[in-house]
Amino acid sequence: MSGPSPGFRSDRALGRAWSVLRDEGLRSFSLKLASELGYRRLLLLERSLAQPIPDHTPRLPVAFDVLPRSAADAYAAFRPHAAGHGIVDRWDAGHLCFVARDGDRIVSACWVAMRNAWTDYLGCGVDLTPGDAYLFDAFTLPAYRGHGIALALCMQQLRHLAQAGRRRAIRATVPENAPAVAMHTRAGFRPAGTIVRLRIGPWQKILRR
Repeated sequence: MSGPSPGFRSDRALGRAWSVLRDEGLRSFSLKLASELGYRRLLLLERSLAQPIPDHTPRLPVAFDVLPRSAADAYAAFRPHAAGHGIVDRWDAGHLCFVARDGDRIVSACWVAMRNAWTDYLGCGVDLTPGDAYLFDAFTLPAYRGHGIALALCMQQLRHLAQAGRRRAIRATVPENAPAVAMHTRAGFRPAGTIVRLRIGPWQKILRR
């Protein structure tokens, strides 16, 4: 049986575009259109690990841990849709996975790269200097959001990195993600620059500012 006709696919695409414009406004529509056309950007944030790292207690009792590679199955149960996308390769590259648990269940996680940092969203590397650490791919289960768990996990990561002799923590987020920017600001991160990707077909250019 043949697939949908080009006209049918075009109608569906126009329908989705109209829904975004109607429900989210012109700004969100413009950003999503630009992303589909190859324009993407990330806001880089940095934090000195020489600064005090305050405690933060989440509103739900959780335990924090560094997840070993032997627990990859537990991570796969936590994020089944992401588990097959080179997750095991992260351990091979020396990355660390910090998690928060409710009992035996992983409810939040965030990775740290000490070298060879990469952003899948832009498809490019993130420049690190000796002493840097890059926090990436943070995720909290929807039912556990809004309880300060991600912020508490971030503070655990920062303390671990400072004790390990790292001097600066870096992370990146989409500038329009206001809740993420607010959480990172509470953790002491400040804007340090942007990375922009321009892509048309096979041509791609990365701009760092």
